Amino acid sequence: MQVLEQTLAAAYSLATLSARGHLVREINRSELREIFVFRYRLVYEVEPDVVRIVAFLHGSRDFESWRRRR
Repeated sequence: MQVLEQTLAAAYSLATLSARGHLVREINRSELREIFVFRYRLVYEVEPDVVRIVAFLHGSRDFESWRRRR
């Protein structure tokens, strides 16, 4: 339950703190950012009027493999 609670809190915080995340190193796009919740990557896209969660992946997962299947 703790992972769920922390993930929801992190996601809700993006409404006012969307620039706090790191750029996703595998993708060279300034609007795509990530924050970590425990060992998970919460990947999100920042647009002028909306923040969209695009992925929630375990940190050890091969990001490129996931991206190719998308």
